[in-house]
Amino acid sequence: MLILHVVLLALFTTLVVVVHMIPRSAIEAQFQRSVLLFTHEGAYPRKATLDGTVMLDNYTDCYMHNVAYCADASRPIDAAMRNYRYRDNVDMIVSMKHLASGDLVNEPFEYGKYWHGYQVFLRPLLTIMDYGQIRVLNGIILALLLTVALYLMARRLSIGIALCFIVSLIMVHSAAVPWSLQYSTCYYIMLMSVILLLGCGWFSATRRRLLLCFFAIGAVTSFLDFFTTPVMPLGVTMAVVMLMDDRYCKLRDVVALCVVWLAGYSLMWASKWLMAYLLAGYNPLVEASQSIKLQSVGQASNPITHYWQRLLDTFMTRWSLLSPQGLLRWGLIAALAVPALLAPVGKKAASRNLVLLVIALLTPLWYTVVARHSYTHFIISSRALLVFWFSILCLLYSNIDFKKLKSHVLKKR
Repeated sequence: MLILHVVLLALFTTLVVVVHMIPRSAIEAQFQRSVLLFTHEGAYPRKATLDGTVMLDNYTDCYMHNVAYCADASRPIDAAMRNYRYRDNVDMIVSMKHLASGDLVNEPFEYGKYWHGYQVFLRPLLTIMDYGQIRVLNGIILALLLTVALYLMARRLSIGIALCFIVSLIMVHSAAVPWSLQYSTCYYIMLMSVILLLGCGWFSATRRRLLLCFFAIGAVTSFLDFFTTPVMPLGVTMAVVMLMDDRYCKLRDVVALCVVWLAGYSLMWASKWLMAYLLAGYNPLVEASQSIKLQSVGQASNPITHYWQRLLDTFMTRWSLLSPQGLLRWGLIAALAVPALLAPVGKKAASRNLVLLVIALLTPLWYTVVARHSYTHFIISSRALLVFWFSILCLLYSNIDFKKLKSHVLKKR
């Protein structure tokens, strides 16, 4: 794992430095057109999709473009490590307009507590595409990856598990994901991880290789993600592993995979702070530590317990039987729970039930640990519920003995 970490660190550092060599003039025209699109849509536009009307997060996508444009190609190492951004005393989209016109009120300031690994793709794409065109490409690639992942699930696991995955995606409004770049990051990591593990048995042939895979998934998540839904690649991929191979369907393996994922995630994040200090003389540790404390502990006027209560109230409303959404959620669970009770597969599913239940609990655990961030950015963090839905639906589905269920139905007839 240490060797893998060093290799990934060297690769990630090289990549971010190289893409920051792209001059601002190369992305100028596309950035200007992107600003027009952001101005037209606003920070949080609503989009009608196949699974309902949902809110997009253009605000964070503005930030991503902002960081891309502020980079000084004449000092690529400094730009890659400090990750400058600009904001004046108005909203983010107006700030972007001022940035594009050069009418700056303040100087750009550092935002280097994250890796901002998405710049490895965003900056090169901005040389030939604006935000609208990148959205189209994003949708095409995500659709292709989803198709491959569903095919492999149906082939290696079962058609029923693939259907559970589709339903889970619908329950967290995944149709809106291609429209927001920062929504997409963890979906890419999750889908590609699932494809690699289902498509190539080499990665899961031994426990050591599997642990290395999850260490790498954690590291890649830390590099690319904007602290949106990092638990998603961990939970969904781990559920697929448990369904794929009974050798790993043990509680100790769930714990081990979570530990190595967290090690990869936290080590890669901390390594950004180290590289920023070594290469650019910039120390984001104070900013990062304050942010971590704020998100995990809260403030004296607004402690973490307040956010726990707010999250609980949010879920109580969403799951209330008095609301159409709550009826849909409970009805979906009942549609699988009733057949599982009428025609259970028996004790042989006990170990699988336990591990899937533990994986499902990763989402509420994540919400508990980072309650402030989860509540404040619920339009983003709500997609972490994909882990809960997929695990619970797979648990219920895998407990149905369809031959026994068929015989029950025939007897009643």
